[in-house]
Amino acid sequence: MKRHTFAAAMLLAAGALPTTAAEHTWNKGLDLSSADLSTFRLILMNEGAEAGDMTYGWRKMGEHYVIEDRTTMEPNIVETAKAMVDGKTLLPQSVAINFIMGDSFMNVDLGWNGLNRQGKIVSKRAGGDETIRDIDLVEDNPAPLRLAVIGFVAAMPLEDGFHSSFDWFNTLANRVETVKIDVTGTRAIETPAGTFDTYVVELRGATPENIVYVSKEKPRRIVRIDVVGRPMYFELAAEQPS
Repeated sequence: MKRHTFAAAMLLAAGALPTTAAEHTWNKGLDLSSADLSTFRLILMNEGAEAGDMTYGWRKMGEHYVIEDRTTMEPNIVETAKAMVDGKTLLPQSVAINFIMGDSFMNVDLGWNGLNRQGKIVSKRAGGDETIRDIDLVEDNPAPLRLAVIGFVAAMPLEDGFHSSFDWFNTLANRVETVKIDVTGTRAIETPAGTFDTYVVELRGATPENIVYVSKEKPRRIVRIDVVGRPMYFELAAEQPS
């Protein structure tokens, strides 16, 4: 049960110089052309054994980007997500997430109209009744989706000592969180897809905290994601989606 509790939280789960935390904004220095955000697959390892996978990717559609993710964890967790973000600002236009854990589920369907976030959250716990929550609120400052940041961290102006701090929107938790992003060093990472020289990028302050290993060679790729405090990580699979 403890394993499932954590898994639920987990699944909820042009080249500028880096700046100081005081003056940094989340999109300063982002260069999507420096990163490979096409669909890729990561294997989930838990306590030394393969326990699921994650397939994630971006694609251009008109003036927007579509972001899709599917994550599984044994024995009974499946999360699918699809979001649309503005092609210039990368701010969310819509997001839909379907999270299933055994007999429990949560479905989130949200859309943005300027500063207005509207939609519905439907959830059910095992043995309980279905609940429906309508969302209709005005935001002071629109934030990028956590779902998007996990990908575009590879497009940030990463180098030794890079730091950024900003808010993101955690869709399943339905709240804005402050995340701190720091490059804390470099490391050679072995994966089924090969060995990569990477930047070690820590994402702290949100739930869950992660360490993302991003290849130094461009176009940069995410080759591993650690879940802080748990014997759990995702690593790049040998065979990638076609």
